Amino acid sequence: LSAGDYVHCALAQSDCVVVVGHDITEKPPVVLISQERSVIHINFNEAEVDDVYIPTLEIVGDVSHSLWAISENISAQAHWDFTNFNKFKNKLLTHLSEKTDSDSFPVKPQRLIKDLRDVLPADGILALDNGMYKIWIARNYFAREQNTVLLDNALATMGAGLPAAMAAKLVDPSKPVIAVVGDGGFMISAQELETAQRLGLNLVVLIINDNGFGMIKWKQAGNKMEDFALSFSNPDFVKFAESFGIQGVRINNTAELAPALKRGLSHPGIFLIDCPIDYSENNIVFNQELKNDLCKI
Repeated sequence: LSAGDYVHCALAQSDCVVVVGHDITEKPPVVLISQERSVIHINFNEAEVDDVYIPTLEIVGDVSHSLWAISENISAQAHWDFTNFNKFKNKLLTHLSEKTDSDSFPVKPQRLIKDLRDVLPADGILALDNGMYKIWIARNYFAREQNTVLLDNALATMGAGLPAAMAAKLVDPSKPVIAVVGDGGFMISAQELETAQRLGLNLVVLIINDNGFGMIKWKQAGNKMEDFALSFSNPDFVKFAESFGIQGVRINNTAELAPALKRGLSHPGIFLIDCPIDYSENNIVFNQELKNDLCKI
């Protein structure tokens, strides 16, 4: 869905790719076969080979130990050339920093993700539902510890974000957890607010609100198709939360988002945030900027 991004350019120009923890259900960003480049597979399990993933070498065992053993027995070589890689990396980091301080409203995805990262501690967990925000977070949000971004990229089931956040909180109540859900996905499992409230969970539910199925709208627009049957009306999410005895707020300007997130993380119980989103950035970034032949350096 984000083909043509800087990371794809770096991988396409590589001569060796070390793949850690690859799962065949996740489509690789480029064709990873030995005829194109050396591919080193490091995982607990042997590779499941298919048309686009054929490793040159497999290292099967404990991933952490394998990486440690490799690092103990390898040294930088004079012929290694990371010039292009570093150019792509620097361009990507520059691009990711754009519009992160935008005060325009509705909230731009870039600003929303910056505020999430600034507010959530390193061990805090994001549990994502499935929608356009998932692509934005996967690209723009920097995880600082493992298992802190719960992202379903295989079946991509809508409605799973809130239950996943509840499960994460039950597994480790000491860690702050934010469920990031779209308005469409939230309405599929919104009744689970009752379950979360009954279980006495401390949880922030951040609703990304565009009054529609944003990802499918973006796909249809990209294919020059009519915007059909993808917009809808939502209930008043704050009043909806209150009907369960849950406190909630609606963001009315961008400056309110970070304080609301901080308030939610310190609030005992469930705290719901209804945040309008500016999804015009979907077309600008993914259909225009990332299709502009980024691989030329």
